[in-house]
Amino acid sequence: MKVYLYKLSFKGPTHFGETGIDLENVSEWVNSDTFFSALINTFSSIENSGTVTEFINSFQENPPFLITSLFLYFKDKYFLPKPIYDEHIDADLKKQFGKELKKIKWLDVLGFKKWIGKSGLTRDDLDLLKEVNEMYKKAFFIEIRPRVSLDRITQNSTIYHAGYVHFNKEAGLYGFVVFNDTSKISQFKMLLEILGNIGLGGEKTYGCGMFEVIKFQEISGLLKETIEMSEENSIGYTTLSLYHPSEAELAKGAENILAYDVIRKKGWISSGRQALPIKRKSVGFIKEGSVLKKRPLGCIVDVTPDNVPLEVLSHRIFRYGYAFSIPIGRIQ
Repeated sequence: MKVYLYKLSFKGPTHFGETGIDLENVSEWVNSDTFFSALINTFSSIENSGTVTEFINSFQENPPFLITSLFLYFKDKYFLPKPIYDEHIDADLKKQFGKELKKIKWLDVLGFKKWIGKSGLTRDDLDLLKEVNEMYKKAFFIEIRPRVSLDRITQNSTIYHAGYVHFNKEAGLYGFVVFNDTSKISQFKMLLEILGNIGLGGEKTYGCGMFEVIKFQEISGLLKETIEMSEENSIGYTTLSLYHPSEAELAKGAENILAYDVIRKKGWISSGRQALPIKRKSVGFIKEGSVLKKRPLGCIVDVTPDNVPLEVLSHRIFRYGYAFSIPIGRIQ
């Protein structure tokens, strides 16, 4: 199957919220479940509920497309999450530079290929990886703005803070997508364009999250060699999206997992352009960079809260948990 790359250039700051007491905790990248929900809300703003429900139902068995999380790019660098598994790294290198290896969170494509490939890492490679992570930090900065809310009755003021990510002029977010149904390519591109005008993430009232799609094309070169590595020689898979195992996968327990981390997602419900005062059920995911023995599948997860009247919420709520994984070539 063909893998497509798309790049998003943001017109202003973004607010991709993380768990916290206030709004100051923000991320510079976007998990796949959040991005998928944004696409669905965009679709529901231009189509009727029946068409949207049909579209979501198409993901129940054989999803028409698979997406990654949205990661950072800066100039000609595409950053990818470092796979958690490191048993293939030379023992002496880990003993001498173990702390430095743990500090590395992001890899460029060349570093990623070395990490997942059969050649292993050298001391010189480690120096290059550290330079890449320093470059990653220069691609954006976080601004914390003081804000004031007024009590509706007493008019008493309360100060709080909100965080905003500003990307460097040559930086933004990118993602990969694979289409099982090629008729959905034009629809996906249309949703991206409309989402760019609406805004991705929170604080859209303040103009956050608006972007322009500056590239949408099949991957080539080193990216293609890395992302489309032959499964014939692979002995594991690393995830580039959040992953929620299906019931069949859960029944097998943890036998397929080599190295993983987890995250629990929760929050308020949005339906189209409308924010509802209802919280969805929390749900756990296996994070990006986890490593599994066999290719993971995943599913979409029903997180509809219990006992909500139909006049308040007239449809089910789902979160995207399909795995976008790529083969890796060296695990002992």
